[in-house]
Amino acid sequence: MSRPKPSASVEGFALIDVLVGLALVGVISSLMIVFLGQARTMMRIGKTTEMQMEVDATSRFLETVIAKAEPLPLAKSSPENVIYLSGDCARIEFSAIQAIGFKSAALREIVVSLGSDDSGEMAEKTLAIVQKPRRGSDTGNSAESEPIRLLAGVTALKFEYLDGSAGASSWSPNWSAQRRLPIAVRFTISVTRDGATYSSQGFARLDLASAPVPRTN
Repeated sequence: MSRPKPSASVEGFALIDVLVGLALVGVISSLMIVFLGQARTMMRIGKTTEMQMEVDATSRFLETVIAKAEPLPLAKSSPENVIYLSGDCARIEFSAIQAIGFKSAALREIVVSLGSDDSGEMAEKTLAIVQKPRRGSDTGNSAESEPIRLLAGVTALKFEYLDGSAGASSWSPNWSAQRRLPIAVRFTISVTRDGATYSSQGFARLDLASAPVPRTN
């Protein structure tokens, strides 16, 4: 006697189960691919936003510090050449009152400049600030003269200075006027990270300059 063959309905039901299972696996795999792609996109957006916020925060800090520049002679001044603020496109030096501790402040000579972390052509450029005790003040704390890194990976830095004297209305890449502060300083910082460039612009009106200035672009 021959063995009975399984019915077609049973075989068909098993095949449907397999097909449904494969379809579900395909759908789940597609959803996972979409989710991972979106997750990577969100991570890139988050990293970009974080980097831009860091550059903008540095600009806001410099605006605040530069705006407090005091009309006081720098250490490198002489009786014949009294300079309150010295600057070029990549460096600025002035005197200002800075916080040095909890509820404590002191007058310091401040230098903001662009330098390299290491020697060599491929060294990373770093924006740093140095707060030097003025002549006649306590110079015992040498740590105050050490550079403090503000921002790494800087690819471009540009300071410009606006003269408030009569007849002067254009921005200059240098400042060394005697016994005068510029009425405003503007600057641009650019940073490159992972192939992307982030830029931020700053504008500081010097509180103790002689004349008000309208903001210009």
